[in-house]
Amino acid sequence: MLETASSNVVTDFPWISSPGNPETREQYAYTSGVLVQRLRNFFNDDSLTELVNWGAGPRKKLPDLSKMEFKDGVGVFGLYVALEPADLGLYRALLPENFSMPERPILSLVNLDYNQPNPIVRYKEGMVMLNAVAADGGETWYVHSMPVEDWLMLIMGHDWGFRKDLFDMTVTREGTTVMRKNGDLYMSLELTEDAWPSDADAIVPEGGTGGTNNMSVVYPSDPNMVLQFSSGGEARALDQDKRMVKIAVGEDVDWAGLVPEAAVAPGLYQRFVGGAGDSCIKKIV
Repeated sequence: MLETASSNVVTDFPWISSPGNPETREQYAYTSGVLVQRLRNFFNDDSLTELVNWGAGPRKKLPDLSKMEFKDGVGVFGLYVALEPADLGLYRALLPENFSMPERPILSLVNLDYNQPNPIVRYKEGMVMLNAVAADGGETWYVHSMPVEDWLMLIMGHDWGFRKDLFDMTVTREGTTVMRKNGDLYMSLELTEDAWPSDADAIVPEGGTGGTNNMSVVYPSDPNMVLQFSSGGEARALDQDKRMVKIAVGEDVDWAGLVPEAAVAPGLYQRFVGGAGDSCIKKIV
């Protein structure tokens, strides 16, 4: 029976009409499992250094988001803030040996709702990122931790090196909260009524929209390998509010010392759409 199985089953999805738009959680888990294996094959092949669009290759034509119309309420949304760390010694200690200190250390905090039309693939996720220099000399955002609500996203992230844990998360325009399962605070971001003093006072990440581009992790199966996740092209902000953001962090959180007491920093609420460029996963050894 096994000898007659189709060798194309993992790429053709013969029983799923639309792999990118699953109808059930089972379909979502199946296609996600295929993606995990595809990336493992890439990670373990020393002859390959980059994976474009998750293995699909470069797009032949990129969409022009500026000319597209979008319905009200669509787009990923959440809060972003970045600030200089209060404790440089702790900052260095939190960076793996694969990374060196940048000229300007920056802590970036992001909490997002991946607001997809299909509720099956919708989930919330946070990022605690440290600006760093990778072995190739380029600056990147090392992802120290990544709160998430979805178990499937947790498993996929662990496979690639994202340090995810399950939390209870709330993401609204006014603020975001990330709570441990025991009810303790992990972090919160609150949009205040105060606008930025000036654009020069704000730290804006590379890629701008969403603040989630050019992220790096250490691959668990090869601690000498850094994986960098990035995308080209332009994203488009559909709704944006530049405000001062109040930051709170739980006392026992390992990176809490990076945030000054009663910290408020320039940040923003943003709802945006992406997908106008090719994504790339790059190996840095």
